[in-house]
Amino acid sequence: MSTLRTDSNLRTVLAALFFWSFGIGLYEQLVPIYARQLGASAVQLGTLYTLRHIALAVGFIIGWSVVDRYPRRTVMRASWVGGAPVPLLLAAAQSYIWLLPGLLLYEVTFFGLPALHAYVTQRVRSADLAPMFALMGTVSSVAFFIAPGAGGLIADRLGIRTTLFLASAFYLTSTVLMLRVKPDPAAEVPAGPARRPTRADLEGLIPVLWITAGMTLVWVITVPFVSPYLREVRGLSLSYIGFLGSMQAVGGIVLTAIAGRLGNRYGVIPTLAQALGVYAVGMLFIVFGPIALLAFVAPLRARAPTHSLGQALIGSKAPADVLGRAFAIAGALSAIVSAVGVFLSGYAYRANPALPLLISIALAVLLGLVMLRMRTSAQAVPQAESAPSGAR
Repeated sequence: MSTLRTDSNLRTVLAALFFWSFGIGLYEQLVPIYARQLGASAVQLGTLYTLRHIALAVGFIIGWSVVDRYPRRTVMRASWVGGAPVPLLLAAAQSYIWLLPGLLLYEVTFFGLPALHAYVTQRVRSADLAPMFALMGTVSSVAFFIAPGAGGLIADRLGIRTTLFLASAFYLTSTVLMLRVKPDPAAEVPAGPARRPTRADLEGLIPVLWITAGMTLVWVITVPFVSPYLREVRGLSLSYIGFLGSMQAVGGIVLTAIAGRLGNRYGVIPTLAQALGVYAVGMLFIVFGPIALLAFVAPLRARAPTHSLGQALIGSKAPADVLGRAFAIAGALSAIVSAVGVFLSGYAYRANPALPLLISIALAVLLGLVMLRMRTSAQAVPQAESAPSGAR
């Protein structure tokens, strides 16, 4: 994309995103295991993640109030600075309950994500939105390709706390880069005064908001339980679990790039439906597949393709003067839905460790079918309306 070649701020933002993703990639898959080591039961683990998502909703509500009111660069920088101490707070925990300060702080600092998405959307042409968000997903996936395997290996040999200390160095590097983003008033301050989205604004957005919330739910309800399932049910080592995370990131790198091209060519919604089908196949192998094949099918479980296409869909539907708030609404709705889903998943895991994963598969298939039906209905309307003009 020509914009990226000429826009140094975008390149700096992508570099900051890479180092941040590398930092969280080192330890995120280990957090559920770490919580279990610190005494959390399955239900308590689900509750931890429920509280995380409530804090995430709070973060997006804060993002709603600041994203179209203050310079986006300022909001992004505040978000990065606020999240930088998180790995050190997690490393200091002596029981699972003391993980909460770090976990909740991290989620609240997502108030900067709507500003980031709006900042990027405003800097590229509308035709380049799907490829640009796909590139952001690919950048994160490259970091996740390297980081989980390294984090798991370090945790196996030196303990999870050592991995957290290393992650803090990557967070610091990312924060320094974000602080180096140069002022650009034309892209940082929304055009015109901030306003609340009207009913007319939301009518076109509501289906998109529910699609993104549903996709988030599909993925999130498995997050606290995939690693414990692999560790406790399938008996894998921390290093191998980390390696599977790296292989999952391979899917993020490859499939996100493919999804960006397909979304640009054939439409975002049908591409999203296909991506959910691919994800469901990958999750089926986690539950039923032979261990020898898990590394080969792990790329199918990548979240990045659906996430990047979802953000591109919001960016293409939201009016320019409420762009940041549209991203904030989507994030808050997704977080609230996910909080309920994760809480219930804790009880599901206690009843049967495979159950949260199976529910995720069923939801992915159902949502994919709904989106394909939406696409078919959308195509049928223009055909019905075109008959009179054809008669002329």
